[in-house]
Amino acid sequence: MTVYVDLVFFNNLAVDGAVLLTTAKVRHLRPARSRLLLAAILGGIYAAAMFWAHIPYLYSFGVKIAISLLMVLLTFGYGGPLQLIRNFGAFYVVNFATLGGVIGISFLLQSADSPWGGMTFTQDGGLLLSWQMQLGLYVTALLLSFWLFRSTSETRKKRQDLEQLFWNIEIKVDAEKWTIKALLDTGNRLYEPLTRIPVMIMEAEVWREQLPPGWCDRLKRESPDLLISEMDNQLSEEYPWGSRLRLVPYRAVNGNSRLMLAVKPDVVMLSREGHPPLQVHRVLIGLDGGTLSSEGNYRAIVHPDMAQADPAKSAPSQPA
Repeated sequence: MTVYVDLVFFNNLAVDGAVLLTTAKVRHLRPARSRLLLAAILGGIYAAAMFWAHIPYLYSFGVKIAISLLMVLLTFGYGGPLQLIRNFGAFYVVNFATLGGVIGISFLLQSADSPWGGMTFTQDGGLLLSWQMQLGLYVTALLLSFWLFRSTSETRKKRQDLEQLFWNIEIKVDAEKWTIKALLDTGNRLYEPLTRIPVMIMEAEVWREQLPPGWCDRLKRESPDLLISEMDNQLSEEYPWGSRLRLVPYRAVNGNSRLMLAVKPDVVMLSREGHPPLQVHRVLIGLDGGTLSSEGNYRAIVHPDMAQADPAKSAPSQPA
């Protein structure tokens, strides 16, 4: 069998460079190109060295770890023991995921008469796996493995970032309370214009039993000022939440000014894992006639001012 050492070197140079670059993307780092290239050259030289000199201990487990560690240090620097461990772990995770994907794709496309067709046992008990793949298919499989790993990592990171915005909220009105999942929206800057009370948004469906009959469905298609006018004529003395209702003007996405029906609660409690509970008195709850999350992950949108409340210095209840 003829082995071209230069091809081995350049092949490993490209693979090691891609692995290091993907590791940098996963770790959100930007190493210098010269450092990355130097580390990739080291990996290529190490892979090609087996064809230059027969040194058995050069490919022992300890030396492999040392070379990998040196490549990580050359690319990302030291940055402290914790940073080094994270970079080193990410480097090997990318290696296993991407190169394992290449081998998996090659064996998937390989055809043999039996499962043992691609295996050969040596005289000293070793096992050789036959791996034949055209260069174009190899490059395609390698790039596909990198892309799948990076896409999966970014999706997981986005999901983790989104989960950090979820809050459990408990709303108390008179003697009743409701507990729902909410999403913190830093872009929500809706305030009641006169008092500057922040307005959080909640699905009206949560309070279907508490709202006057038919209001929950009518909010989907009618302006809430019509509902308030009807209540003033018919239910002003019968409805217990009459004094809590507000009309809050806001600007829709299309630029038109609209009104939102809002309710003044007694208190809203916010809680999240790893954070102390927050108690907010000065807030209005705007009612949305639709569904805020198509997947049902949350039923309310928290105003960013609420997440900044100090639990030890929560303001007492103030009339809106």
